[in-house]
Amino acid sequence: MTHMAAGSRRGIPKAWILPLLGLVLTLLATYARLLSRSIAIDFIAWWPVWVILTVLTVLARGRRLGRVRLSGMVPIVVVLALVLLVAGHVQGWEAMPSASNRLIGPESGSASNVALSARVTGDLVVGSGQTGFIYAVDPVRRGGEVGLPEALEQVQGENLSVRLEPATDPGPYTFAGWRIDLDGGPVWNLSLGGRVAANLTQLRLSALQVEGTGNVALGNVTESVVVNVAGTFEITVPSQVPVRVVGNAVVPGDWTESTGGFASPTPGNGWVISVGEDASLRVTVG
Repeated sequence: MTHMAAGSRRGIPKAWILPLLGLVLTLLATYARLLSRSIAIDFIAWWPVWVILTVLTVLARGRRLGRVRLSGMVPIVVVLALVLLVAGHVQGWEAMPSASNRLIGPESGSASNVALSARVTGDLVVGSGQTGFIYAVDPVRRGGEVGLPEALEQVQGENLSVRLEPATDPGPYTFAGWRIDLDGGPVWNLSLGGRVAANLTQLRLSALQVEGTGNVALGNVTESVVVNVAGTFEITVPSQVPVRVVGNAVVPGDWTESTGGFASPTPGNGWVISVGEDASLRVTVG
């Protein structure tokens, strides 16, 4: 006789409570935007797995392997399949249809000066280290309303202009934001907007504009480079690099207040940070 879980629906064995709970939790995580809606595409693409598990459920009914009921083993396999599905979706395994959405730019070395603009109503994670291509964009694989990136590129000699925009009709392919990886070769003019987390310490910048909220880490410079800030940001600058702030900001205690702003102890040309009228900026030394 098959035992029933107290309070469960008639005909549902105890062993299937855990798989059903796993499926419900996955649906709730998608509804709460912890997971992207595109996990549904991956779930459908795994239909051979679900067919095999259904066949195993039918074949294992009433069978034993020694003292072990095979019908009780199938739900455990189903739970493992669900765990693998979610893990593969979140990590972007190549076998997942939702992972085939990486945007890559031209090959490295094809441009020496790049102006790149990227604005999203979500997370924008920017770093360096990309090899082989000037830039690469991946979705931040959590739930959200940011569509997959599309690029509008214009080339003029050694100069490249790139504007990244979310797809106008993303369907279920919506995520928490984008992760942009940049090549360290070109000189970059960057315009970034959203919930920004940018590590630009290894990049050569000719200009930078940030708006929204977040934090930015800057590297060394040997000439004046302007940074325009609109929104609420924390900017980390290297020690021994000249920095001048134009506008209101919270700065380290050993900086001096000058006309209209502040200056770091190191003289010379370096970062010139212009703070917008309604912006909020904290500068730290890293």
